[in-house]
Amino acid sequence: MRVALVVAVVAVLVLALLPRGHVVRYAQVKPPVPAAGLKLKYKVDGVNRVAKLQSDLVIGPGSLETEIDLITGDLKGDLTLPPSSGYFIVFGFMPNTAKVELIPTAQVVGKISAGQIKANSQLHIKLSDVHVDGQFLDVGPDCKTETPASIDLEGPFDLAKIPMKATFTIPAFAGCRGAERLDPLFTGLISGPDNKLDMTLTAQL
Repeated sequence: MRVALVVAVVAVLVLALLPRGHVVRYAQVKPPVPAAGLKLKYKVDGVNRVAKLQSDLVIGPGSLETEIDLITGDLKGDLTLPPSSGYFIVFGFMPNTAKVELIPTAQVVGKISAGQIKANSQLHIKLSDVHVDGQFLDVGPDCKTETPASIDLEGPFDLAKIPMKATFTIPAFAGCRGAERLDPLFTGLISGPDNKLDMTLTAQL
């Protein structure tokens, strides 16, 4: 009885201290909102056709960790690609080799709509370990495109396997400086429009 009396007195005091017109509202318990994001990891394989050199650069296998908003169709992801070994014929007769790195500068962003996926990737293209006709060519430690290449990919969307294509421009090169300045050489040989990219994303289960 004494416990019940104390509880009643406390309740009366609380109500007395509240300003007039105050309405006591009870907390509403809302059902949990289901998460809209679907996280998937894809293996990335591709081939880049360098227009000026008329040569192919094999890309990957790399990975793309994505999150897809199931309500809006928006997606974002982190792209990781290993270095590629490039083999090019310059001036129609001179063989060249180089290590080519595609370095993301931002997250991949895109949209899924009406069964199609469109996505954009921003990548610096970096050259190292360059050999011309078997002879080492010092390009320095920071030979890469002056700005990132902006690559707009598109293809039919499927959770398991997504083939995508793009046509993009390779920007001018900068920082290619060993014993001599080589920026104009690589810009003239490589940079320009109409480079093709075929890429396949395969879901990792």
